[in-house]
Formats: sequence, C-alpha cells, structure tokens
Amino acid sequence: MGERSYLVSAVDGSRSPLLSERLGVRYGVFSVGAVLVRGLDRLEEILKAGVFKRRQALSRDVSKHFFDLLMTNAERTLALEILDKCDLVLIDGSFTGFLYHSLRIRADELGDMVKNLVVDTFQKTVKLMESGKAIAVVKRSPSKAIGGYLVLRDGRTDIPYTLMLDKFILSFLMPAQTIFYYDDFLGTAHPISYYNAVASLSQRHTSVREIEREATKDIYAPFIRFDVAKETLGKLSRIQVKFFDSTPVCEIEYPREMTSEKLEEWLGQPYFANAGTGLPVALDLVDSLVNIPSKFTDEFVGEVEARTLARLNGSGAKALKLFFSYLNPQKPI
Repeated sequence: MGERSYLVSAVDGSRSPLLSERLGVRYGVFSVGAVLVRGLDRLEEILKAGVFKRRQALSRDVSKHFFDLLMTNAERTLALEILDKCDLVLIDGSFTGFLYHSLRIRADELGDMVKNLVVDTFQKTVKLMESGKAIAVVKRSPSKAIGGYLVLRDGRTDIPYTLMLDKFILSFLMPAQTIFYYDDFLGTAHPISYYNAVASLSQRHTSVREIEREATKDIYAPFIRFDVAKETLGKLSRIQVKFFDSTPVCEIEYPREMTSEKLEEWLGQPYFANAGTGLPVALDLVDSLVNIPSKFTDEFVGEVEARTLARLNGSGAKALKLFFSYLNPQKPI
C-alpha cells in the first residue's frame, strides 16, 4: 500500500426509477453529483439536477434509453469540469458502455437528436480517457471473458467456466491486495471481445470460428451505427482488484496509455477502498449523494402542475388540468 494520499473524485448519477406519464408527456428527473476526497476527508460535494420531458408518441423504450443517455452525458460533463480540481476521477460504469445501451433503440426511432447526443457523450468520454486522470469502475460487470478465452483457445464449446462470471472466479482465487491484469491473460484484445464469445455461444453457434466471427461483429456494432471511432475500444483495458479478503473483486477499466505504476499507486493509496463493499470510498459516497426516491418524479410533476395552474386566469385552467391528468386515475403509479 502506498503512503501518499491523492485527491480523488467520483462522479455518478441517479434517475427516476419510473417515468411519470401524464396525457401526452413523459416526465423524469435525474441528478448527477461528484464527491472529492483525500483519504477519509470529504473536501467537496457537487450536486446538479436535470429534467427529462418527452412526448408519449415516442415508445417507452426510446424514452427510457434517451433518459439514460441524457444522464450519462451530464455525468461526463461534470467529470470534465472537475478534472483540474483533482488527481484522479472515477466514473461509474465502463467508458463506452452507453454505446451498447443506445444500440437498443430501434433504427426507425433513431432521430438526429439521439444521434447527436450519443456523439457528444462519446467525444466527452474520449477527452476523459485522454486526460490520463480518469478510470471507470464497473460495479455490476457481467463479464465472462475467462470462459470466452478458453472456448476460443481450445476450440471447444463445452468449457465449464463459460457459465461463470469472472468476478466469481477471481473473487475466489485472488488474495487480498492483488491485481489481475486482463492484458496478461488475453493480450491486447479488450475483455469484452471474449465475453461476447460466450454471448455468441449462448445463441447456439456451435462452430468456434462462427462464435469468434459473431463476437467480433457485435463489439463494433454501436461504433459503426453511430459513426464513432471504433479504435477507441482498443485503447481500453481492464483489471480486477481484490482489496480485501472479505470483499469481491472490483473491476476497473482504464486507458492503455496509463502506466501500471501510476494505476497501482492510485489504487494502493491509504483508504482508497471501502472495507465493507470492496469499492472505492469516493464512489460509495457519491452513490448515496445522488439517490432519488421512487416517488420524487410524481411529486415534481405535481408541483409543476400546481404552479402552472396558479398562473392562469381561469379560462384555460380546466383544459390544462386535463392535460396533466393521469390516463388512468385509478392507478396513478
């Protein structure tokens, strides 16, 4: 463990679990925040909020994914704003994960507004990567890269480890205060390449060559669809860190240009990780800061309705009240 304590910031966001649907409009609210810490000293908190408003003519799926994308963009914006304030910025979730989520929007519903927001979020993400001061913490990783690697290496599809998460395997095998570098195991390929091999296997591709072809095609699909630089994925790699014996490993994505010495110096500083969760302390703190209660959106929309009605002279109040009414008054939530 290192002796020097660095100024670490973590950025995260939270959104309404459900959109509030009034006649013709879907509403949602989100918050993004940052916490700056040095060791166990909390030095600064930043909290911002945003509103999502979308016509119901668009599908619920488009609204949900656009809402997520809007929040991610706000997170990236805040992360860039605080870069100069700290030595290290932690973001919640992988650098390019939002691209794969955005891929769920159907092509016939993909308008210029969504495309532009994806590109803007991507450009901000690249700036964070190039700063040399940002890493991503993947808290709920579904990675099965170890099993995928063994499938492609051995040319067999009956490898028992294909059904096991890397997090499970490595949490069991790794001692405390150790790091597993995927590059040492997989070479220069991003771990998602091998995770996708397992995903292709689950789609009943029986030929190893077919599995490899499908896996490669899938990882670049969002880059091609949104016309952003696909070589960006090759500039990233991941590690698994076991901070404590009693906690699972923590998966971290980082730019390959970042030296292992610098990365280990940051991760090894005093009080960097929480002994209760095995995650960075700063990320746990910001997670509690940005939390939005489940009923907050309806309360927010109710306040908007009340203030709007109060400004009317009476002639249009009845029509506006109907506009804000629930489609099914018996089931407001």
